[in-house]
Amino acid sequence: MEVGNLHSLLTDRWFINTAYGHSLLPTLYAILSGKSEFAKVDGSIEAHIILGKNGSVVSASSFSQADNKDQYVLVVSLKNPIYKYNQECGPQGTKSKMAMMSAYESDPNLAGIVLDIDSGGGQVAGTPEFHDFIQNYSKPVVSYTDGMMCSAAYYIGSAANHIVANKRADAIGSIGTMIHFIDMTGYYEKKGAKVITEYATKSTDKNKDFEELLNGNPEGYIKNELDPITESFHNDMKAARSGLKEAVLSGGTYNADQSLSMGLVDEIGTLQTAIDKVFSLAQKNKGNSNNANSKRKVMSNTKLPLIEGVLGNKFEEDETKNGIILTDDQAAKLEAALSNNATAIADAKTAAEQSETTITELKADGTKITTAIQNALKEAEVEGAEKMTNEEGIEALSGLVKEYGAEDGDKHTETTAKTESKEAFKGAADNKLSEIVN
Repeated sequence: MEVGNLHSLLTDRWFINTAYGHSLLPTLYAILSGKSEFAKVDGSIEAHIILGKNGSVVSASSFSQADNKDQYVLVVSLKNPIYKYNQECGPQGTKSKMAMMSAYESDPNLAGIVLDIDSGGGQVAGTPEFHDFIQNYSKPVVSYTDGMMCSAAYYIGSAANHIVANKRADAIGSIGTMIHFIDMTGYYEKKGAKVITEYATKSTDKNKDFEELLNGNPEGYIKNELDPITESFHNDMKAARSGLKEAVLSGGTYNADQSLSMGLVDEIGTLQTAIDKVFSLAQKNKGNSNNANSKRKVMSNTKLPLIEGVLGNKFEEDETKNGIILTDDQAAKLEAALSNNATAIADAKTAAEQSETTITELKADGTKITTAIQNALKEAEVEGAEKMTNEEGIEALSGLVKEYGAEDGDKHTETTAKTESKEAFKGAADNKLSEIVN
């Protein structure tokens, strides 16, 4: 393995179980110091073929799809740290795993895939992509572990249609993100190199969190780098495993029985149990082309933006041609959204009814006000009163009140009929205006 490649691995972000990660460090240090060399791993051990339910085992490298006439299962091994790309002195990367699985996908004799997992995790890079690839694989995929299925390895395995754990499995879970950081500055300086790092005047935020991490201030890196990755990890787990208990998301690991009760796995069994499950799911797909495990690649013009908005993810084109497959968690979200909409509709209906009652009451009050104004105008003998609006009538009455109220009080000693009439109207008009305003 090239030293430069190892350096990138030492400073990368990881979905990995801590104990498993620490166990790899002596090997990495030995390579860095030039004290250890490894031969390239034979790619043929990365996968093998199971012919028939109880058939023979054939190496994938020697298997011919064209010559084979029997139904078979492809067993893909994930028994090393998870990397995105092939390691010269290590296992195949997730990119190669996906390419291999794609090469078998169109074979009608392929019943499905078993992911044979014993890994404590690995790089963040490439892991979510492999998870999505498995979820969209057109044949049944079953994950199996008799050792470790932690962090990145669980991320990948969780995308399968079914998970089987051996009763003696070591550890399952470790859902979370970490960085095991090694400052290589001293290593380079010891080799005679002087590390100089400078940034442009306008590049104040470039690598800011990483530089702070180097200086012993990890808060920014945790918040801006690790936390968002973990949030995405959690969301993918909840979507893939509807029965997953919330407690497992904090990063703990569990044995087989505990994992079953926590929703991390579906069944306790052996590798043969996983193989049998693939054949069983394949048989179901033949009888039910709309089964969740049958994902035919067809085009569809069906658009469901509102439902996708509620569920938080998009439907694939192959899901909308002949129907939509919902997980229990997605169905619960949709039910909750419909329930909220029903409540909102009921509230709106009640508000509308209340508004209608208020409008009726206001109309009745308006009629009373109009009658009161017209009566007052008649008493004042105002010309054209019947054509006046309420506003015009109130303005006319207010003018008369001001006019009569402004007259000299001494003149009220005159006992003419006109004076008495004015006094009577002034009092009546004041009362009417008070009624109308109140």
